[in-house]
Amino acid sequence: MAPNPEKDGALSPVPGALTDFMKSMLELTNDKMPDVVVHEYTPLLDSSDMGPSDWALLAKDIKANYLYFDGFVILMGTDTMAYTATALSFMLENLGKPVVFTGSQVPIAQPHSDARHNLIMALIFASRDVPICEVTIFFHDRLIRACRSSKVNTGALLAFNSPNIPPLATVGISIDENSHLILPPARGVLRVHTKMDTRLLALRLVPGFDDQILRHTVRAGAESGSLRALVLQLYGTGNAPSVKEDLVNCLKEATELGILVIAATQCHQGSVMMGHYATGKALERAGVVSSNDMTLEATSCKVAYLMGRGDLSRDEIGKLMCISMRGEVTHNDALPPPPFSSAYQRASRKGRHYY
Repeated sequence: MAPNPEKDGALSPVPGALTDFMKSMLELTNDKMPDVVVHEYTPLLDSSDMGPSDWALLAKDIKANYLYFDGFVILMGTDTMAYTATALSFMLENLGKPVVFTGSQVPIAQPHSDARHNLIMALIFASRDVPICEVTIFFHDRLIRACRSSKVNTGALLAFNSPNIPPLATVGISIDENSHLILPPARGVLRVHTKMDTRLLALRLVPGFDDQILRHTVRAGAESGSLRALVLQLYGTGNAPSVKEDLVNCLKEATELGILVIAATQCHQGSVMMGHYATGKALERAGVVSSNDMTLEATSCKVAYLMGRGDLSRDEIGKLMCISMRGEVTHNDALPPPPFSSAYQRASRKGRHYY
């Protein structure tokens, strides 16, 4: 982003601004820095305008250049970076090279911009001798797994975080890795999936909502074929109003119409535990599946990826939602025990980690 004279000086993508900025960076001439080839897309897009077709273009370009480079750094706006990076983590199967997303909170045209630091560290992580071969986001002082990321702050330099696992690495005077979190090396050749079926709707429930709106949406979506999955952000550990039988009946009707209904939590940290409270049990009986501790970005992108594959049934997709494919979700056995759990439940889960 830079002040655009064609738009009365408002911040917008300016062709060539980033390339010119990088040419002026003396740090990139250091012998310890990698050789960099810059590819600038035309037209440049605000991140808010990016969607599945743009994600597919990025994935195809990585595939086309996969054998020619040691790693890839993708620079973009921050608003939808978590969605784009999460989507690519699913689209790039058997990834054996680092793909690092970064950007800045302060425009590069400003002297106090964080763009310089973020770019340098992203390049370092993309070119290390022992690379972290995942899709990641580097921002401020940490490298986080893309499919665990969310944008958490609009006004601070630490704009991104991974709420349910620690960063893969943190940067201070030295680089400190959480090596136990890093995924094992890929065992096959790179496979790129470019089709994302985005016939899904994410809804955040609020107290007093009208069930009929949801019922009309479900019926209209099922009749037109425009709705295949419904992601509900519920209260706490995945709870809905227990006195609203119409809601449970509506969700049951949705599953009977072939729509996959997924329960997510509105909480920034923690997990859905549908079988712990009576309301969660009712949702389970209605056919609702859990997203465990996935972010909304990961839940949405994962179901779009699975539906886009074209070789999975709705029930198979539902079963895969709680199975880690790219490190996006914690295994059920490794989730913290529910409140008021027994000593046996607490002991049986102690020390288990599935990242």
